[in-house]
Amino acid sequence: MRVHKALASIIIKKYTERDLTDEELNLLSKAQILLCDPQTLTQVLVRKGLNFLAKLRWAHVTWAGVDRLMKILTPGTEMPFILTRITRDGLSRLMAKYVVGQIVCHERGWMDTHMKQIKKDCIGWHTFHSFRSLDQLTVGVMGLGKIGLTTAKVLKGFGCRVHGLVRTPRSHSSVEPFVDQLWHGREGLADFLKDCDYLVNLMPSTPLTHGLLGDEVLTGASRRPVIVNVGRGDIITEADLLKALEQGWIFAAVLDCYEKEPIPEDSFLWTHPRVVMTPHNSYNNNEDYKRHHIQTEFIVNFENFLAGQPLTGRWIGKLGIKRR
Repeated sequence: MRVHKALASIIIKKYTERDLTDEELNLLSKAQILLCDPQTLTQVLVRKGLNFLAKLRWAHVTWAGVDRLMKILTPGTEMPFILTRITRDGLSRLMAKYVVGQIVCHERGWMDTHMKQIKKDCIGWHTFHSFRSLDQLTVGVMGLGKIGLTTAKVLKGFGCRVHGLVRTPRSHSSVEPFVDQLWHGREGLADFLKDCDYLVNLMPSTPLTHGLLGDEVLTGASRRPVIVNVGRGDIITEADLLKALEQGWIFAAVLDCYEKEPIPEDSFLWTHPRVVMTPHNSYNNNEDYKRHHIQTEFIVNFENFLAGQPLTGRWIGKLGIKRR
């Protein structure tokens, strides 16, 4: 009976960009547990404020990132309810596969080959493209949470040398054997960048990561790496990214997240020959796959919630505090 009563208080909201109706808002105001996408929760807080969800005890969002939600709260705001987000291994593996796929695609020049096909370039079609294999590459992974460590593990499995950068100090033993060398924060960034052929950003958006690759930081990346950004777009501004490309500090950029979303129509990213864009879908898969992992993680957390046990993927305390 206890479970049925708890389930009756859950409002499940499918992702939508439309405004919520008054009826939907009324239902949400009565929720004790909320399973929804972060946009829905953000919309409620923007329109009604935190006090509107006075009965809410726990919100579980169906994305890995909650930075949009955090940005609307006043700095130092205490969260009156528990906030969690998905962290399952399935999400981590999807993003790791995206990273490996993009590296292989870039190294083998498959985009160029495809364009030769489209143009019916019969002469160019037979040109062999020289490429490096994965075991010849050093890949720098920025952010070594669950997704970053899974990505490092997959890369290491293909023979890559993996360098890691984390925001806060931790022991190298905590990321072995998947990370060969580890650096911490801005003070370790210069040494981290030196030998990387690829830079994979998996860091969340925080005051510590804003503009981390901006200014002239990338001048120290001696191997002219390719940036693969699947974390957050504000790690480098569009202006700084364009400068890095034009000055030759980096060779190319593969982007799945952006400084501004949606991407402005006049952005240089759309047409730059050394930029590959994907529509923020590195984690995406068919609906059945996503539903399975969302349901699996939510059920585990739901049982823990009823039992008074710690929840996975939880954001702790005030705005900007590191998540567990």
